[in-house]
Amino acid sequence: MPRLSDKIALVTGATTVEPGGLNIGGAAATELVAGGARVALADINIEGASALADQLNQKYGPDVAIAVHTDLRDEAAIAELVATTVSTFGGLNVLLNIAGVFPAGDGDVATMPIEVWDDVMAVNLRSALLTTKHSLPHLRAAGGSIVNTASTHAFAGDTSLTGYGATKAALLALTKYTATQYGREGVRCNAICPGTTTTPPAQQLPKVVTDVYRRHTPAADLNAPDDLAKVYAFLASDDSRGINGESIRVDGGLLAHQPFVPDMDSLGASTATSQ
Repeated sequence: MPRLSDKIALVTGATTVEPGGLNIGGAAATELVAGGARVALADINIEGASALADQLNQKYGPDVAIAVHTDLRDEAAIAELVATTVSTFGGLNVLLNIAGVFPAGDGDVATMPIEVWDDVMAVNLRSALLTTKHSLPHLRAAGGSIVNTASTHAFAGDTSLTGYGATKAALLALTKYTATQYGREGVRCNAICPGTTTTPPAQQLPKVVTDVYRRHTPAADLNAPDDLAKVYAFLASDDSRGINGESIRVDGGLLAHQPFVPDMDSLGASTATSQ
């Protein structure tokens, strides 16, 4: 378990969802608190964030978590979120940017509604810039860790989710720029790139769809939010102090294989014997 007893963290997109349970942000916040951190849970879904805060306070002791209703498209709301975190807990050491959207209207380039594009950019990318901007005075004063959430969509194209993929690729650049600009002041910035994860929305997908993801993931099963949470906690902790500006894929090996490998497996063949 990472040593997090001295950490104060702000986690965006941290809720519990019914049905389904914890999303990735909720699981990450839970892992931090289990390691001794205190956390501010920021989400527009204040009911889910408040329910999670109540669970954490009941299990780990009073006042280890607060929920803050935040529209991450609003810079003033983000500034207030950071101020509330600092005034409640006395500082800020860790920022986990996990909130993100992938709306149904985020399709291909030719049919992209500009309002959908702008909203995805605002929530997925602009908010990470703004939370970082307003957290930096506190992180620069005491040192700390920022973890952005990109995706395997940052590395390869898809038939839809054009805006989503563009924001996730841009987050990789933002991560490197932040690491470069503030690393000497003790502020690290890294990115986690999840693959398909069994979040509450993913649990609602048809089996025929999840079977495709499983077929292309060379692991025993798809990652759960808890699997991602352990990596967030590691990057938040001083155990990872030697890592800065890195992008870590937590995808069960989804992008590790040649695209034809699942087809070869289904044929009972190998690349060597097929050539």
